[in-house]
Amino acid sequence: MFSQTTEYAIRAAIDIATRPMGENVLAAQLGKALDIPTHYLSKILQQLVRARVLTSVRGRQGGFALAKPPEKVRLREIVAPFEDLRKYEECILGQAVCSEAGACPLHQFWGGVRERFLNELDTKTLKDLSDFQLKRLTAMNAGLRSKLQTVPGMEAFKEARKN
Repeated sequence: MFSQTTEYAIRAAIDIATRPMGENVLAAQLGKALDIPTHYLSKILQQLVRARVLTSVRGRQGGFALAKPPEKVRLREIVAPFEDLRKYEECILGQAVCSEAGACPLHQFWGGVRERFLNELDTKTLKDLSDFQLKRLTAMNAGLRSKLQTVPGMEAFKEARKN
């Protein structure tokens, strides 16, 4: 449903949200942890900086961090820079006119799906997603977890297990 760029943006944002607030993470470090090409990821992270989801700092202690607490970042804010969300307002079959009066065969179905999808983008927060991810990693058995080395939150999960 999402483009690969949007998927990478969401995965990166979740990973950053699992780290302590204000901790900067380098694009190279994040790219390695998530198995995303660093150059490509850097461009994605810069888009999220422009969207005011992330902040960036240059230099030795630099990197990317959340611009605000994860409970204040809506999924829509992460998705919108990369996806044209207006396309979800159009007819799923591409009809120029699609309304209750002149509905396409999928009008009612698509209306419900669209409404739920857009509602999820508006109500799900980065905290919801990062909390889910960390709970999922905790609940997994070690064998399965070892096969998922490049998922968001793995670095934070491993760090928490050390302490």
